[in-house]
This record gives sequence, C-alpha cells and structure tokens, in this order.
Amino acid sequence: MSKSILGLSIKSFPLLQRTPIRRPFLRVNFAQVLRTANISFCDCQDPPKMDLPEGILMGFGNPLLDITCTVEDNVILEKYGLEANAAIIADEKHDALFDELMNMENVIYSAGGACQNSMRIFQWIVQTPFRAVFTGAVGKDKLGDRIEKRARADGILTLYQLKDELPTGSCAVIINGQNRSLVANLGAASLFTEEWVDEEENECALSRATYFYFTGFFLAVCAPVVDRIARMCCESKRIVILNFSAVFVLQMQREALANILQYVDIIICNKEEAIAYGDTNDWKTKNIFEIGSRLQKLPKANCRPRLVMITDAVCPVLVFQDNDRVLEYPVPKVKPGEVFDTNGCGDAFVGGFLAMYVQRMPLDYCIRTGIFASQQVLNVVGVQIDKLPKFSEKCM
Repeated sequence: MSKSILGLSIKSFPLLQRTPIRRPFLRVNFAQVLRTANISFCDCQDPPKMDLPEGILMGFGNPLLDITCTVEDNVILEKYGLEANAAIIADEKHDALFDELMNMENVIYSAGGACQNSMRIFQWIVQTPFRAVFTGAVGKDKLGDRIEKRARADGILTLYQLKDELPTGSCAVIINGQNRSLVANLGAASLFTEEWVDEEENECALSRATYFYFTGFFLAVCAPVVDRIARMCCESKRIVILNFSAVFVLQMQREALANILQYVDIIICNKEEAIAYGDTNDWKTKNIFEIGSRLQKLPKANCRPRLVMITDAVCPVLVFQDNDRVLEYPVPKVKPGEVFDTNGCGDAFVGGFLAMYVQRMPLDYCIRTGIFASQQVLNVVGVQIDKLPKFSEKCM
C-alpha cells in the first residue's frame, strides 16, 4: 500500500495565527528596513567573497534519478492510481510506470534527490567545479552511471556508495498543468552504510570539508553516519547543517534527532515540520515563533549559537538567532510563466543559502540568495541547471 511522503508534499498551508507568546522577541522585517532607508538590496555594494577550496561543502542525501514528463490529460495518473497533487512511495504496481515514462518522447532526466538538488544549485552559484561533494548510495547500473554523469556535469564531486542488492533509486515526476504527481522508489539509496566513512578516499574528503549538510531523508536511512560525523564536526569546530525534510522523519527518528541536535549548528525546516517537531516533543504550542525560539535554545555541545530557519512558500522566511533575535525575510510574489513547477524550490533555497554562507557572507545576503535561487527554478520543469541563466548577483 502506498504511503505519503510528507516531505515532498506540495500542499499550501494557511498562514498560522501568531498567538501571543510568553517571551518578547526582537523581530526585524528587512523589507520595512529597506523601504525606510530608501534603498534596495541591489543598491548595496557586493561584499567581497573568498576563494573556495575544493570540497568545502559535503552533502549527504538519497541520490535519485528524476524522470520528469509533462502530460496533457489524466490518463497515466488514472492508469497507476495516482493523484494529481500527491507524493507517494512506489509499490509493485508502479514498476511499469518508470519504464513507460522513460519511453516517452518528452522525458527529462536530472540528477535528483533533495540534497543532490541543493548541491547542484550551490554549484550553479559558486560556478567553480567540485566545491561541493555529494554522497549517497546508488546501484551498479546504468541509472547510477547516468546520475553520476549529470551531477558531475553540474560541477558536483560525487562519492557514491555502490550497491549490488538494489537498483539506483528514481522518482517519477508527472506534470499536468500546475499539478505534479511524484512517485519515489529509494532503491539502493536506502542501503547506505557506515562502512563508507572508513574508505580512504572518503576519509580524505571528510577531512577536507568545513561544512556538512544532512537531509532528514538521509537521517532516516543511516542515522549512525550522521551521528558519527556530527560528533567529529563538534570536536573539530566545523559546521553541521540539518534539514528536517519531512514530518515522518520527526515522528520516526525522534531518538536519533535527540542525540544529533546537540551538534547541529543550523536547522532548516518548513512550518509544518517545525510544528510537527513541537508536537512530537509535547511542547503544547503551534505558535511558530515560540517553536522557533525553543529550537534555537535546545542544548548544544559547543558554544557556537544555533541558527534556525523556518521557510514558507508565501509567508516570510523566519530566522531565529540567540538573544531572542528573530529576522523576517518576505518572499516576493511570483507570476507563473509558461511552465510553473514547484518541484525543488526548497532544495534551491538551501543551495542558494549555502553558496553564500560558506563564503562567510552576511546572513541577510545568504537568505536573499536562497530566496532568489528558489524562485529561479519555478519556471523550469525539474531542477535543470542547464536551463537556468548564468548566475549573477546583479539579477538579485
């Protein structure tokens, strides 16, 4: 029986009521600041950026081959019992779906999976190849080779763990107008093991990286690797970024999260995931400002203040810092073009943010780059880097 992948949900959630909270927060709305100062973000002089060493960022996720097709009717959806706006895990009845999509004329292949998409957007912005390293498990098959080829073409250094037991994971993306139906088959990605950490080539990459990004999807696959590397980062004063990714991760990996969060320097989630974390831990509140503040103040194994970012498709991005400081970044309204595909927008936000963050740019710059990147992928089917214009900060 199919199960919903809540992390891939494309539902829009209503604006949450901002009920009074117990402690006062210092809230800064940057749109109001810029209007008051009569300047725009583009008027500001670009801060100087650093030359990035190879492999400065390492991402851990589930590599999937996105197989994207655009259809004009619901025939294929009805054939495989799919909803127009849904995301599910594939079961046996969907086996033939992937073969059928790959035989269509308008099929588009891209190296997908949430973390890999973020690394690709990161590379699109920094423009120098192999600043980002990505790992996850793939099968020893043609799909695995195709994913690696696509990822490397986008500038990512891939260090996949190869598996014989299952084929490379894939995700069928069926677009019909502004609707899209996702069917994910993790395949080999579900088999990642801790043995990868002890391989010589991977040890070199781990020692070279300064920033480590984990998705909740990967945590659900191999929590021991996340825990081990997070501890290493804490001891060596390196940065750990964790994306909650999905509600089911928070519900099913509560113990693993409790162990790992003390080492996490940056938490990224959306509103639904933030509220789900509060519910899972019996915080008895759905106030997003209180939840964000409590996440920021969770115990930490080092003295570096934690940063918490809560995103939303319509409402401002909220950033929680120490000393009860909350920053709000409005999300500009988007006019749909000929193609409107929200697949990968959250991944693009992360990639844009990290591209500036690893260059030690001001936080405001990092957030705005993330928002800019997320909006660039809206009018492209799938996360196709070759379809995006060359990144220029002047366009922001």
